[in-house]
Amino acid sequence: MKSKLLTRTLVGALFIAIFVACLLHQYAFMAGVAFVIVVMHIEYYDMAVGRGGYCVEKVLATLTSLLLFLAVFAWKLWAFDARWLLLCVVPLGAVCAALVLDKHERGEVRKTENILFPVLYVGLSTAVGSLMLFDKGGAFSWKLFLSIFILIWMSDIGAYVFGMGFGQKPDSRKLCPDISPHKSWAGVWGGLLFVCLAAVVLKLVGWLDMGWAHVAALAVLTLVCGILGDLFESLIKRHYGVKDSGNIMPGHGGLLDRFDSALAVLPTAAVYLILFEII
Repeated sequence: MKSKLLTRTLVGALFIAIFVACLLHQYAFMAGVAFVIVVMHIEYYDMAVGRGGYCVEKVLATLTSLLLFLAVFAWKLWAFDARWLLLCVVPLGAVCAALVLDKHERGEVRKTENILFPVLYVGLSTAVGSLMLFDKGGAFSWKLFLSIFILIWMSDIGAYVFGMGFGQKPDSRKLCPDISPHKSWAGVWGGLLFVCLAAVVLKLVGWLDMGWAHVAALAVLTLVCGILGDLFESLIKRHYGVKDSGNIMPGHGGLLDRFDSALAVLPTAAVYLILFEII
């Protein structure tokens, strides 16, 4: 047990160090996110489709997600014409054509939805979320983006501490036992407390440069969307009968397991900030 905890702690610390290092330069971030997108696609396809077959379709779908993220990021970083985003249609159209023509698709079990879904789940979420790395003037700035992840992490820590301390008793109310039997309402309130405290600190140090009402809204959005993203990925794993999405991170599982909350929080937070003209 102690060795597993040590492994989990060391891997988690290494993950955070690499994550922060990638945020320090725009090209490092592009490379890091591209790697994450590819791995998350592989993990999803291993669960939903299996490792055999549909190789061309998997590659084209992964390429679509990569191109979507890179096009959006380049559009903000180098002020490219937004029309270049239409290039993402090319591999998307190709994967749709490949699925139609693939002989396996003539059988009873269709894989079309499973091939295309990661483009929305991973590619679009990552592309939209990356908009928070740029301020109103278009300059690359990592503080807001890292602040959102700090809110996610603190929400998870609060949920874990309160969930383990108060949510595992026989009379404790569970949040969604059919999907994730260990999640409790005590964990929700603990996550809310921790994420609000983190939001206050981030506001005071100047990393969340916006009004208090928006800071509070971001904290609540992070909590709610983080829980929904976690439950959704748990539902996917339960549906396909797997415990972890992968094993790239010993003690933690796969990258989908680590970014499940972020895939829901990032696009939601970005849309909120854009609607209120904060970024």
